[in-house]
Amino acid sequence: MTKLILCLVLGSLATLGFAQKTITEGTVVYTVEWLPTPQMQQIAAMFPTELTVYFKGDSSATLSKSAFTTTNSILNTKTEFQRLLIDVPMNGKKYSVLFSPDDIEMMKENGPDFSISAGTGTKKINEYNAQKYTITEKKSGKTTEAWFTKDIAVNQNSLTQFFDKSLGFPLQFNSFQSGMGIKAVVKEVKEGKVPPAIFSASKDYEEITFAQLMSMMGGGRR
Repeated sequence: MTKLILCLVLGSLATLGFAQKTITEGTVVYTVEWLPTPQMQQIAAMFPTELTVYFKGDSSATLSKSAFTTTNSILNTKTEFQRLLIDVPMNGKKYSVLFSPDDIEMMKENGPDFSISAGTGTKKINEYNAQKYTITEKKSGKTTEAWFTKDIAVNQNSLTQFFDKSLGFPLQFNSFQSGMGIKAVVKEVKEGKVPPAIFSASKDYEEITFAQLMSMMGGGRR
């Protein structure tokens, strides 16, 4: 009987040791490699090699700093609120783009459509156990690999929003940021308080529409 009780206790401890940890507030740092279009090859070297995501509850802010601009992609996955902040110090300009429901619907239509199948590989990424998946982007037919963990649960951000949450937390994957392909690997996940101001625009930002932004970049709505 004593032996049986000890086995049950050890089994309970083992289960607790592998329980998923939910992190509701903190930061994720990604090491990134940009996958630019041919037109943007020349300036790709100036893009940052790290991105930092601040998250709290359903809100996230993906911060990208380069030699010329700082962008902040704000997303609330529950309300589908999206805002893009663009700071261009050399021009003394700051823009805030609040995406309308029509803008968001258009971005969904033009966004990736993934087909995902589980692989057999496993590995450690940082301290987390990761499972391999094969990701196929249906529109282009391109196939990549991705690695997800269920050791921790972190809400989606602008990089991970395209994946099914039931797969777990993506640790290594290809995605899109500001309309450009990107390969991301989690460098660090840190639990802690984040500044509330990171999820909003200060008064020195000029409000513009998505259509105005596209026009400024020499493009237009499709």
